[in-house]
Amino acid sequence: MSLRIIQLSDPHLSGSRPFHQDNWEQVLEALTADPVDLIVVTGDVVLSDPDEEDDHRFAREQLDRLPAPWRVLPGNHDIGDNWVSGAMAKRVDAARLARWQRHFGADRWSLSMDGWLLLGLNAQILNAPGLAAEAEQQAWLRALLDSAAAAAPVALFLHKPLFMDHPGETAMDQSSLELEARRGLMAMLAGRDLRLVASGHKHQWRAFDLDGVRHVWCPSTASINGAPTAKNWGLREVGFVEHRLEGRRTRQRLLGRDWLTRHESYVVSLEHGGPMQAPAQPSSTWGLASGKSP
Repeated sequence: MSLRIIQLSDPHLSGSRPFHQDNWEQVLEALTADPVDLIVVTGDVVLSDPDEEDDHRFAREQLDRLPAPWRVLPGNHDIGDNWVSGAMAKRVDAARLARWQRHFGADRWSLSMDGWLLLGLNAQILNAPGLAAEAEQQAWLRALLDSAAAAAPVALFLHKPLFMDHPGETAMDQSSLELEARRGLMAMLAGRDLRLVASGHKHQWRAFDLDGVRHVWCPSTASINGAPTAKNWGLREVGFVEHRLEGRRTRQRLLGRDWLTRHESYVVSLEHGGPMQAPAQPSSTWGLASGKSP
């Protein structure tokens, strides 16, 4: 039996600046035509600013249009960046977490499906000493693993990749978890049959195996990041990922790259300084009335 999961990531949605709404509409059409068991959205659901209330409201409206059961996780643009390795001026804090929970519910989740344990973790609060939410997530995960079937294969979903080149790297960059966060998370998962780590954030497609674990970077449905000359670890592409979990193995397929528009976010940043500084577009651009869903 095969469990079919679609991973969407980094849709960067906004009712006032719907720069990527064309791609979102096409993704909804494709998923409606080909139903799946579960949809997982791995963060950065809002356009850019974690304090933009209207974008959070609009993003929730868009997620409610998904044609299958779904779960969502926060990214750095949703609740602020990581305390230690983040690059954004706005870092995760209790107020931003509360905004997320008000609009989207829990910032972590678990599901047991077809013998698999699916874990969704808030990557933004890992290694944030003093932030109550970090301790709460750790306690939640320990209790969950203590009660879960020990032999169950595990699929882990989170916004940021665990690492860029290898798990022992010490270089610190906002692109992935820093060493302390990574080690703490993997220590809690030690002894578990971790089979899949699925992340977003980089707006790139990448899939590789290391020590029996498949690492998958889901590209953005919205845009590609960085100039063409920038260093890329994966494929600089838009799209989304189909995961098939079969027995104890996983298979992946990149979807949408041949029909989604390759919006170039760096062009907007060069011209306007960032997406929030770009001119607002009329809601009628994509058939949206006063920012409401079509």
